[in-house]
Amino acid sequence: MMTILFSLGSMFFAGVNDLVFKRYGQKPRSVGAFIALIGIVWTLFFLTLGFIKGTLSWTLPLMIIGSLTGITSAISNILLIEAMKRTGAGIGSTIYRLNLIFVAVMAFFFLHETFNIWKTTGLVCAVVTIVLIFQNHNEPSGQSPAVRFLLLLVLASFLRACMGIGYKIASLCQVSDEAFLALNGVYWMIFGGAYLLSKERSVVLKKKVLVYAALSGLLVCGIAICMKWAVNYGDASVAVTISQLSFLITVPGSVILFHEHCSLKTIAAVFLAVAGIILLAIGQV
Repeated sequence: MMTILFSLGSMFFAGVNDLVFKRYGQKPRSVGAFIALIGIVWTLFFLTLGFIKGTLSWTLPLMIIGSLTGITSAISNILLIEAMKRTGAGIGSTIYRLNLIFVAVMAFFFLHETFNIWKTTGLVCAVVTIVLIFQNHNEPSGQSPAVRFLLLLVLASFLRACMGIGYKIASLCQVSDEAFLALNGVYWMIFGGAYLLSKERSVVLKKKVLVYAALSGLLVCGIAICMKWAVNYGDASVAVTISQLSFLITVPGSVILFHEHCSLKTIAAVFLAVAGIILLAIGQV
């Protein structure tokens, strides 16, 4: 049950963060600086938390797994940003969130997680939910994304799945949660800075950018720690799947804040997502 509760926590923070990302992207602002600043907040938060708790233990397994998950997380987000410029947000977010399929497959083969009828049905509900959301956000006619950009999205999705599996492996190795997550943030700083220098060259850091980055950074900390706690208690396939249903928060938030229309498909997807979470909870018990 703790896995479900922490997964829902990660989903909540992810949903609110999606709204922050949406607001940030409404004006032309630096992406690289945003990612790097989030990494700074992320790293400082967990270094401080670990220092207070006295849990900052930098073991070799932590350095290896933390580096791999940090790299895959940072690269997957940058690939998503690049690919979505050519494919559109609907296709991009859909393919990216289908990383739960990769997670389920890897969890079965490498972590030997079991899949009963409840969990399997819950996963199917999650996939159908994401497809419904995609159909509700069709791209403008005439857009035909190149195969290479679709492959970038698949690669981003796969790398995001590797990150989720890495979280579970870190739990099995019993490394320090705070040190592990702080190391993840370091790679967001590195790759965000690299993206800024290579793609955006220069940027003026206005006050609003700093405010958005600080807010998003704290939300990302919530996403990360809840996900880590979720896999500490249960299966990665369950935790990742639930966390990918963050639109349960984003949809009502978008209706309230951005006055977006809520279609019947969206309402159906919400109910299906809730059903999927219930099924996953039953299967996890």
